[in-house]
Amino acid sequence: MKYYFSDFSRRTSAEFALLKQRTDACSSAGRSYELPGCILPAGCTPQEATLGFCQVSGEYLLYIRPEVCYSGGDQGLATLFQPGPKLFSSFESLVARLQQFGAAEAEHPLKPTPSLFAKLKTALGAQILGQEEAVETVAFKLYGHICKKNPARPLSLILYGPTGVGKSELGKTIVPVLKQFFPAMNWKFVWTELNTFTEQHSAYRLIGAPPGYVGYDDQPVFEAVRQSPYTVFMFDELEKAHPEVLKVFMSVLDEGRSTARKEDDAGSRELDFRHCVFIFTTNADLSAGSHRSTGFALPDLPNQAKKPLEQKSGSQMSSLAQAIFSQDESARQALIRSGVLREIAGRFNGFIRFDPLSDSAKLSIVKKQIVALGREYGLRITHVSPEIVKSLLPEGAFSVRSNTGVLEGALTQLFFEYVSHHTEKIVQLTGKPEAISLVSATDTEIRLPVF
Repeated sequence: MKYYFSDFSRRTSAEFALLKQRTDACSSAGRSYELPGCILPAGCTPQEATLGFCQVSGEYLLYIRPEVCYSGGDQGLATLFQPGPKLFSSFESLVARLQQFGAAEAEHPLKPTPSLFAKLKTALGAQILGQEEAVETVAFKLYGHICKKNPARPLSLILYGPTGVGKSELGKTIVPVLKQFFPAMNWKFVWTELNTFTEQHSAYRLIGAPPGYVGYDDQPVFEAVRQSPYTVFMFDELEKAHPEVLKVFMSVLDEGRSTARKEDDAGSRELDFRHCVFIFTTNADLSAGSHRSTGFALPDLPNQAKKPLEQKSGSQMSSLAQAIFSQDESARQALIRSGVLREIAGRFNGFIRFDPLSDSAKLSIVKKQIVALGREYGLRITHVSPEIVKSLLPEGAFSVRSNTGVLEGALTQLFFEYVSHHTEKIVQLTGKPEAISLVSATDTEIRLPVF
Protein backbone atom coordinates (compact mmCIF):
# COMPACT_ATOMS: atom_id res chain seq x y z
CA MET A 1 0.00 0.00 0.00
CA LYS A 2 1.37 3.43 -0.97
CA TYR A 3 0.01 6.82 -0.02
CA TYR A 4 1.16 10.42 -0.23
CA PHE A 5 2.58 12.58 2.54
CA SER A 6 0.07 15.28 1.63
CA ASP A 7 -2.74 12.85 2.58
CA PHE A 8 -2.26 13.90 6.22
CA SER A 9 -3.90 17.23 5.41
CA ARG A 10 -7.07 15.38 4.33
CA ARG A 11 -7.38 12.78 7.11
CA THR A 12 -10.41 13.02 9.39
CA SER A 13 -10.35 13.19 13.18
CA ALA A 14 -11.70 9.61 13.30
CA GLU A 15 -8.79 8.40 11.18
CA PHE A 16 -6.25 10.14 13.43
CA ALA A 17 -8.00 8.64 16.47
CA LEU A 18 -7.51 5.19 14.97
CA LEU A 19 -3.84 5.99 14.27
CA LYS A 20 -3.41 6.95 17.95
CA GLN A 21 -5.16 3.77 19.07
CA ARG A 22 -2.85 1.59 17.01
CA THR A 23 0.22 3.54 18.08
CA ASP A 24 -0.69 3.13 21.76
CA ALA A 25 -1.39 -0.58 21.30
CA CYS A 26 1.95 -1.20 19.58
CA SER A 27 3.80 0.89 22.19
CA SER A 28 2.25 -1.19 24.99
CA ALA A 29 3.73 -4.25 23.27
CA GLY A 30 7.16 -2.62 23.17
CA ARG A 31 7.24 -1.69 19.49
CA SER A 32 6.37 1.21 17.22
CA TYR A 33 3.56 1.47 14.69
CA GLU A 34 4.80 2.01 11.12
CA LEU A 35 3.27 3.24 7.87
CA PRO A 36 5.49 1.99 5.04
CA GLY A 37 5.41 3.20 1.44
CA CYS A 38 4.84 6.92 2.04
CA ILE A 39 5.52 9.04 -1.06
CA LEU A 40 7.36 12.17 0.08
CA PRO A 41 7.15 15.71 -1.33
CA ALA A 42 9.26 16.88 -4.25
CA GLY A 43 12.82 17.70 -3.19
CA CYS A 44 13.13 14.60 -0.97
CA THR A 45 15.72 11.90 -1.53
CA PRO A 46 14.65 9.13 -1.41
CA GLN A 47 11.11 9.76 -2.62
CA GLU A 48 9.62 6.97 -0.50
CA ALA A 49 10.04 6.23 3.20
CA THR A 50 8.46 4.62 6.26
CA LEU A 51 6.85 6.77 8.99
CA GLY A 52 7.06 5.38 12.51
CA PHE A 53 4.99 6.35 15.58
CA CYS A 54 5.68 5.48 19.21
CA GLN A 55 4.39 6.58 22.62
CA VAL A 56 7.01 7.01 25.35
CA SER A 57 5.95 8.11 28.86
CA GLY A 58 2.96 10.05 27.55
CA GLU A 59 4.92 11.76 24.78
CA TYR A 60 4.83 10.78 21.12
CA LEU A 61 7.79 10.14 18.91
CA LEU A 62 7.82 10.39 15.09
CA TYR A 63 10.65 9.02 12.98
CA ILE A 64 11.29 8.62 9.26
CA ARG A 65 13.21 5.65 7.91
CA PRO A 66 15.55 5.82 6.05
CA GLU A 67 16.87 9.32 6.69
CA VAL A 68 15.71 11.83 4.09
CA CYS A 69 17.68 14.60 2.40
CA TYR A 70 15.40 17.54 1.59
CA SER A 71 16.52 20.13 -0.98
CA GLY A 72 13.20 21.98 -1.48
CA GLY A 73 12.36 25.51 -0.45
CA ASP A 74 9.84 24.84 2.35
CA GLN A 75 11.52 25.64 5.67
CA GLY A 76 9.02 23.62 7.69
CA LEU A 77 9.68 20.49 5.66
CA ALA A 78 13.43 21.15 5.90
CA THR A 79 13.07 21.07 9.70
CA LEU A 80 10.95 17.94 9.68
CA PHE A 81 13.41 16.00 7.51
CA GLN A 82 16.44 16.82 9.61
CA PRO A 83 18.15 13.66 10.94
CA GLY A 84 16.78 12.06 14.08
CA PRO A 85 13.35 11.39 15.61
CA LYS A 86 10.92 14.19 16.54
CA LEU A 87 9.31 14.27 19.99
CA PHE A 88 5.87 15.81 20.69
CA SER A 89 4.24 16.48 24.04
CA SER A 90 0.89 15.04 22.88
CA PHE A 91 -0.57 13.11 20.01
CA GLU A 92 -2.66 16.17 19.10
CA SER A 93 0.48 18.28 18.59
CA LEU A 94 1.98 15.54 16.43
CA VAL A 95 -1.19 15.47 14.32
CA ALA A 96 -1.21 19.25 13.97
CA ARG A 97 2.36 19.19 12.69
CA LEU A 98 1.61 16.40 10.21
CA GLN A 99 -1.41 18.28 8.90
CA GLN A 100 0.64 21.43 8.55
CA PHE A 101 3.39 19.70 6.62
CA GLY A 102 0.95 17.57 4.65
CA ALA A 103 -0.68 20.73 3.37
CA ALA A 104 2.65 22.03 2.10
CA GLU A 105 2.26 21.22 -1.57
CA ALA A 106 5.05 19.62 -3.53
CA GLU A 107 6.34 21.50 -6.52
CA HIS A 108 4.20 20.59 -9.51
CA PRO A 109 6.32 18.54 -11.95
CA LEU A 110 4.68 20.11 -15.01
CA LYS A 111 4.48 23.49 -16.64
CA PRO A 112 1.18 24.02 -18.53
CA THR A 113 2.69 25.22 -21.80
CA PRO A 114 1.23 24.69 -25.28
CA SER A 115 4.33 22.65 -26.13
CA LEU A 116 3.26 20.03 -23.58
CA PHE A 117 -0.09 19.67 -25.32
CA ALA A 118 1.69 19.32 -28.67
CA LYS A 119 3.99 16.63 -27.27
CA LEU A 120 1.05 14.64 -25.90
CA LYS A 121 -0.75 14.93 -29.22
CA THR A 122 2.31 13.78 -31.18
CA ALA A 123 3.02 10.84 -28.87
CA LEU A 124 -0.57 9.57 -28.97
CA GLY A 125 -0.84 10.15 -32.73
CA ALA A 126 2.25 8.05 -33.36
CA GLN A 127 0.36 5.03 -32.01
CA ILE A 128 -3.22 5.72 -33.13
CA LEU A 129 -3.55 6.11 -36.90
CA GLY A 130 -6.40 7.64 -38.85
CA GLN A 131 -8.08 9.36 -35.87
CA GLU A 132 -6.39 12.76 -35.82
CA GLU A 133 -9.36 14.62 -34.35
CA ALA A 134 -9.92 12.07 -31.58
CA VAL A 135 -6.22 12.07 -30.70
CA GLU A 136 -6.13 15.86 -30.55
CA THR A 137 -9.17 15.98 -28.27
CA VAL A 138 -7.85 13.32 -25.89
CA ALA A 139 -4.46 15.08 -25.74
CA PHE A 140 -6.22 18.37 -24.94
CA LYS A 141 -8.29 16.79 -22.16
CA LEU A 142 -5.24 15.05 -20.68
CA TYR A 143 -3.26 18.26 -20.86
CA GLY A 144 -5.91 20.13 -18.89
CA HIS A 145 -6.18 17.43 -16.21
CA ILE A 146 -2.53 16.51 -15.68
CA CYS A 147 -1.47 20.12 -15.26
CA LYS A 148 -3.81 20.62 -12.29
CA LYS A 149 -2.04 20.73 -8.97
CA ASN A 150 -5.14 19.79 -6.97
CA PRO A 151 -7.86 18.41 -9.27
CA ALA A 152 -11.33 18.34 -7.76
CA ARG A 153 -12.32 15.20 -9.67
CA PRO A 154 -10.83 12.64 -12.07
CA LEU A 155 -10.82 13.02 -15.84
CA SER A 156 -13.53 10.86 -17.41
CA LEU A 157 -13.85 10.34 -21.17
CA ILE A 158 -16.23 8.30 -23.32
CA LEU A 159 -14.67 7.10 -26.58
CA TYR A 160 -17.46 6.25 -29.02
CA GLY A 161 -17.69 5.04 -32.60
CA PRO A 162 -17.78 1.87 -34.71
CA THR A 163 -15.86 -1.23 -33.69
CA GLY A 164 -12.23 -1.72 -34.68
CA VAL A 165 -11.29 1.93 -35.23
CA GLY A 166 -8.85 2.41 -32.32
CA LYS A 167 -10.90 3.28 -29.21
CA SER A 168 -9.46 0.61 -26.94
CA GLU A 169 -6.04 1.03 -28.50
CA LEU A 170 -6.01 4.71 -27.59
CA GLY A 171 -7.07 3.92 -24.03
CA LYS A 172 -4.19 1.47 -23.67
CA THR A 173 -1.73 3.98 -25.16
CA ILE A 174 -2.38 6.68 -22.55
CA VAL A 175 -0.35 5.14 -19.72
CA PRO A 176 2.84 4.50 -21.77
CA VAL A 177 2.66 8.10 -23.01
CA LEU A 178 2.14 9.52 -19.51
CA LYS A 179 5.00 7.39 -18.19
CA GLN A 180 7.20 8.74 -20.96
CA PHE A 181 6.65 12.36 -19.94
CA PHE A 182 5.89 12.05 -16.22
CA PRO A 183 7.67 8.95 -14.82
CA ALA A 184 7.66 10.26 -11.24
CA MET A 185 3.87 9.95 -11.06
CA ASN A 186 3.95 6.13 -11.02
CA TRP A 187 1.10 5.69 -13.54
CA LYS A 188 -0.78 2.37 -13.49
CA PHE A 189 -3.31 0.86 -15.91
CA VAL A 190 -6.43 -1.18 -15.05
CA TRP A 191 -8.53 -2.61 -17.89
CA THR A 192 -12.06 -3.92 -17.22
CA GLU A 193 -14.55 -5.44 -19.69
CA LEU A 194 -18.02 -4.17 -18.80
CA ASN A 195 -19.68 -6.90 -20.88
CA THR A 196 -19.24 -9.05 -17.75
CA PHE A 197 -21.10 -6.47 -15.59
CA THR A 198 -24.59 -7.12 -16.97
CA GLU A 199 -26.17 -8.10 -13.64
CA GLN A 200 -27.11 -5.71 -10.84
CA HIS A 201 -24.95 -7.49 -8.25
CA SER A 202 -21.86 -7.20 -10.47
CA ALA A 203 -21.48 -3.62 -9.16
CA TYR A 204 -19.87 -5.23 -6.10
CA ARG A 205 -16.89 -6.16 -8.27
CA LEU A 206 -16.09 -2.45 -8.48
CA ILE A 207 -16.41 -1.49 -4.82
CA GLY A 208 -16.26 -4.85 -3.01
CA ALA A 209 -18.94 -7.16 -1.64
CA PRO A 210 -20.33 -6.65 1.91
CA PRO A 211 -19.09 -8.97 4.70
CA GLY A 212 -20.62 -12.40 4.45
CA TYR A 213 -21.35 -12.15 0.72
CA VAL A 214 -19.64 -14.12 -2.04
CA GLY A 215 -16.67 -12.14 -3.32
CA TYR A 216 -15.92 -10.29 -0.07
CA ASP A 217 -12.29 -11.47 -0.16
CA ASP A 218 -11.85 -10.65 -3.87
CA GLN A 219 -9.91 -7.55 -4.88
CA PRO A 220 -12.38 -4.91 -6.17
CA VAL A 221 -11.46 -2.96 -9.30
CA PHE A 222 -11.40 0.40 -7.49
CA GLU A 223 -8.87 -0.87 -4.92
CA ALA A 224 -6.13 -0.27 -7.50
CA VAL A 225 -6.10 3.41 -6.56
CA ARG A 226 -4.61 2.45 -3.19
CA GLN A 227 -1.53 1.21 -5.03
CA SER A 228 -1.21 4.39 -7.07
CA PRO A 229 -3.35 7.54 -7.00
CA TYR A 230 -2.26 8.04 -10.62
CA THR A 231 -4.21 5.23 -12.24
CA VAL A 232 -5.85 5.05 -15.66
CA PHE A 233 -9.02 2.93 -15.46
CA MET A 234 -10.36 1.75 -18.81
CA PHE A 235 -13.85 0.24 -19.03
CA ASP A 236 -14.68 -1.32 -22.40
CA GLU A 237 -18.21 -1.62 -23.81
CA LEU A 238 -20.04 0.84 -21.61
CA GLU A 239 -23.35 0.00 -23.29
CA LYS A 240 -23.23 -3.55 -21.87
CA ALA A 241 -23.11 -2.50 -18.19
CA HIS A 242 -26.17 -2.80 -15.94
CA PRO A 243 -27.62 0.62 -14.93
CA GLU A 244 -26.79 -0.07 -11.27
CA VAL A 245 -23.15 -0.47 -12.28
CA LEU A 246 -23.20 2.97 -13.88
CA LYS A 247 -24.63 4.48 -10.70
CA VAL A 248 -21.53 3.36 -8.81
CA PHE A 249 -19.49 5.78 -10.92
CA MET A 250 -21.56 8.84 -9.96
CA SER A 251 -19.73 9.89 -6.79
CA VAL A 252 -16.40 8.69 -8.16
CA LEU A 253 -16.61 10.88 -11.26
CA ASP A 254 -18.23 13.86 -9.54
CA GLU A 255 -16.45 14.03 -6.18
CA GLY A 256 -13.38 11.96 -6.93
CA ARG A 257 -13.98 9.79 -3.89
CA SER A 258 -15.52 6.48 -2.88
CA THR A 259 -15.78 4.37 0.27
CA ALA A 260 -14.02 1.02 0.32
CA ARG A 261 -15.41 -2.05 2.07
CA LYS A 262 -12.17 -2.59 3.98
CA GLU A 263 -9.79 -0.30 5.82
CA ASP A 264 -6.26 0.35 4.62
CA ASP A 265 -3.19 0.17 6.89
CA ALA A 266 -3.96 3.64 8.24
CA GLY A 267 -7.53 2.68 9.09
CA SER A 268 -9.10 4.68 6.26
CA ARG A 269 -11.88 3.51 3.97
CA GLU A 270 -11.65 6.47 1.61
CA LEU A 271 -10.51 5.93 -1.97
CA ASP A 272 -9.21 9.08 -3.67
CA PHE A 273 -9.57 9.15 -7.47
CA ARG A 274 -8.97 12.85 -8.12
CA HIS A 275 -5.70 12.34 -10.01
CA CYS A 276 -7.03 9.34 -11.96
CA VAL A 277 -8.20 9.07 -15.57
CA PHE A 278 -11.34 7.07 -16.42
CA ILE A 279 -11.74 5.91 -20.03
CA PHE A 280 -15.01 4.34 -21.22
CA THR A 281 -15.51 2.91 -24.70
CA THR A 282 -18.79 2.23 -26.48
CA ASN A 283 -19.91 1.25 -29.96
CA ALA A 284 -23.07 3.32 -29.45
CA ASP A 285 -23.61 6.15 -31.93
CA LEU A 286 -23.56 9.40 -29.92
CA SER A 287 -23.25 11.70 -32.89
CA ALA A 288 -25.88 14.38 -33.51
CA GLY A 289 -29.38 13.03 -34.16
CA SER A 290 -28.67 9.56 -32.83
CA HIS A 291 -31.49 7.72 -31.05
CA ARG A 292 -29.78 4.38 -30.48
CA SER A 293 -30.37 2.83 -27.09
CA THR A 294 -27.59 1.63 -24.82
CA GLY A 295 -27.73 -1.19 -22.33
CA PHE A 296 -27.17 -4.23 -24.56
CA ALA A 297 -25.49 -5.02 -27.89
CA LEU A 298 -26.54 -2.58 -30.57
CA PRO A 299 -27.21 -3.10 -34.29
CA ASP A 300 -24.97 -1.31 -36.76
CA LEU A 301 -26.42 1.80 -38.36
CA PRO A 302 -24.97 4.00 -41.10
CA ASN A 303 -22.30 6.33 -39.77
CA GLN A 304 -23.17 9.99 -39.41
CA ALA A 305 -21.32 12.46 -41.55
CA LYS A 306 -18.25 13.83 -39.83
CA LYS A 307 -18.70 17.33 -38.49
CA PRO A 308 -15.32 19.04 -38.33
CA LEU A 309 -14.26 21.02 -35.30
CA GLU A 310 -15.17 24.65 -35.83
CA GLN A 311 -12.42 27.22 -35.55
CA LYS A 312 -13.49 30.36 -33.71
CA SER A 313 -11.78 33.67 -33.10
CA GLY A 314 -9.23 33.97 -30.32
CA SER A 315 -6.23 31.83 -29.50
CA GLN A 316 -5.88 28.39 -31.02
CA MET A 317 -6.24 26.67 -27.63
CA SER A 318 -9.36 28.68 -26.80
CA SER A 319 -10.93 27.87 -30.15
CA LEU A 320 -10.21 24.18 -29.68
CA ALA A 321 -11.76 24.25 -26.20
CA GLN A 322 -14.96 25.86 -27.53
CA ALA A 323 -15.24 23.36 -30.38
CA ILE A 324 -14.71 20.41 -28.04
CA PHE A 325 -17.33 21.73 -25.62
CA SER A 326 -19.90 21.94 -28.43
CA GLN A 327 -19.28 18.33 -29.48
CA ASP A 328 -19.29 17.15 -25.85
CA GLU A 329 -22.73 18.62 -25.21
CA SER A 330 -24.16 17.14 -28.41
CA ALA A 331 -22.89 13.66 -27.47
CA ARG A 332 -24.08 14.08 -23.88
CA GLN A 333 -27.62 14.75 -25.09
CA ALA A 334 -27.42 11.67 -27.33
CA LEU A 335 -26.34 9.59 -24.34
CA ILE A 336 -29.35 10.84 -22.36
CA ARG A 337 -31.70 10.06 -25.29
CA SER A 338 -30.30 6.54 -25.35
CA GLY A 339 -31.69 5.93 -21.86
CA VAL A 340 -28.76 6.77 -19.57
CA LEU A 341 -29.88 8.81 -16.57
CA ARG A 342 -29.21 12.52 -16.91
CA GLU A 343 -27.38 12.64 -13.56
CA ILE A 344 -24.97 9.96 -14.80
CA ALA A 345 -24.43 11.46 -18.24
CA GLY A 346 -23.60 14.80 -16.65
CA ARG A 347 -20.63 13.31 -14.79
CA PHE A 348 -18.48 12.60 -17.85
CA ASN A 349 -15.89 15.25 -18.75
CA GLY A 350 -15.66 14.52 -22.45
CA PHE A 351 -17.02 12.53 -25.39
CA ILE A 352 -14.50 11.57 -28.08
CA ARG A 353 -15.84 10.56 -31.51
CA PHE A 354 -13.98 7.94 -33.56
CA ASP A 355 -14.76 7.87 -37.27
CA PRO A 356 -14.63 5.00 -39.78
CA LEU A 357 -11.07 4.51 -41.01
CA SER A 358 -10.05 5.85 -44.41
CA ASP A 359 -8.37 3.52 -46.89
CA SER A 360 -4.99 5.17 -46.32
CA ALA A 361 -5.39 4.80 -42.55
CA LYS A 362 -6.21 1.10 -42.95
CA LEU A 363 -3.06 0.57 -45.00
CA SER A 364 -0.95 2.38 -42.40
CA ILE A 365 -2.43 0.20 -39.66
CA VAL A 366 -1.72 -2.99 -41.62
CA LYS A 367 1.89 -1.88 -42.01
CA LYS A 368 2.06 -1.28 -38.26
CA GLN A 369 0.59 -4.76 -37.64
CA ILE A 370 3.23 -6.33 -39.90
CA VAL A 371 6.01 -4.57 -38.00
CA ALA A 372 4.48 -5.69 -34.69
CA LEU A 373 4.24 -9.30 -35.92
CA GLY A 374 7.91 -9.13 -36.90
CA ARG A 375 8.84 -8.07 -33.37
CA GLU A 376 7.21 -11.25 -32.07
CA TYR A 377 9.85 -13.16 -34.05
CA GLY A 378 12.68 -10.89 -32.93
CA LEU A 379 12.79 -9.00 -36.24
CA ARG A 380 13.03 -5.27 -36.70
CA ILE A 381 11.25 -4.50 -39.99
CA THR A 382 12.37 -1.10 -41.27
CA HIS A 383 10.45 -1.09 -44.56
CA VAL A 384 7.39 -2.83 -46.03
CA SER A 385 6.58 -2.61 -49.73
CA PRO A 386 3.30 -0.66 -50.26
CA GLU A 387 2.21 -3.26 -52.80
CA ILE A 388 2.56 -6.01 -50.20
CA VAL A 389 0.69 -3.99 -47.58
CA LYS A 390 -2.21 -3.49 -49.99
CA SER A 391 -2.31 -7.19 -50.87
CA LEU A 392 -2.53 -8.16 -47.19
CA LEU A 393 -5.65 -6.04 -46.55
CA PRO A 394 -8.54 -8.24 -47.72
CA GLU A 395 -11.65 -6.68 -49.18
CA GLY A 396 -14.67 -6.62 -46.87
CA ALA A 397 -12.77 -7.27 -43.64
CA PHE A 398 -14.98 -6.68 -40.58
CA SER A 399 -12.30 -4.42 -39.14
CA VAL A 400 -8.57 -3.91 -39.49
CA ARG A 401 -8.22 -5.62 -36.12
CA SER A 402 -9.59 -8.84 -37.60
CA ASN A 403 -6.82 -8.80 -40.23
CA THR A 404 -4.21 -10.24 -37.85
CA GLY A 405 -5.20 -13.79 -38.83
CA VAL A 406 -4.51 -12.99 -42.49
CA LEU A 407 -1.08 -11.59 -41.65
CA GLU A 408 -0.11 -14.59 -39.55
CA GLY A 409 -1.23 -16.98 -42.28
CA ALA A 410 0.78 -15.15 -44.92
CA LEU A 411 3.92 -14.29 -42.97
CA THR A 412 4.44 -16.85 -40.17
CA GLN A 413 6.34 -19.39 -42.29
CA LEU A 414 8.41 -16.65 -43.90
CA PHE A 415 9.41 -15.13 -40.57
CA PHE A 416 10.10 -18.51 -38.97
CA GLU A 417 12.29 -19.68 -41.86
CA TYR A 418 14.24 -16.44 -41.81
CA VAL A 419 15.05 -16.43 -38.08
CA SER A 420 15.97 -20.11 -38.30
CA HIS A 421 18.72 -19.45 -40.87
CA HIS A 422 19.89 -15.87 -40.25
CA THR A 423 21.36 -13.88 -37.40
CA GLU A 424 20.66 -10.49 -39.01
CA LYS A 425 17.50 -9.12 -37.38
CA ILE A 426 17.12 -5.77 -39.17
CA VAL A 427 15.14 -6.56 -42.33
CA GLN A 428 12.87 -5.24 -45.06
CA LEU A 429 9.74 -6.87 -46.47
CA THR A 430 9.93 -6.58 -50.24
CA GLY A 431 8.98 -8.40 -53.43
CA LYS A 432 5.57 -8.90 -55.00
CA PRO A 433 2.33 -10.19 -53.45
CA GLU A 434 2.82 -13.57 -55.08
CA ALA A 435 6.42 -13.87 -53.83
CA ILE A 436 7.16 -11.93 -50.67
CA SER A 437 10.80 -11.59 -49.61
CA LEU A 438 12.60 -10.75 -46.39
CA VAL A 439 15.82 -8.90 -47.21
CA SER A 440 18.46 -8.49 -44.54
CA ALA A 441 21.17 -5.86 -44.37
CA THR A 442 23.36 -8.22 -46.44
CA ASP A 443 20.64 -8.65 -49.11
CA THR A 444 20.16 -12.32 -48.33
CA GLU A 445 16.62 -13.36 -49.25
CA ILE A 446 14.15 -16.01 -48.20
CA ARG A 447 11.27 -16.27 -50.66
CA LEU A 448 7.92 -17.93 -50.05
CA PRO A 449 4.59 -17.62 -51.86
CA VAL A 450 1.65 -15.87 -50.22
CA PHE A 451 -0.98 -18.38 -49.12
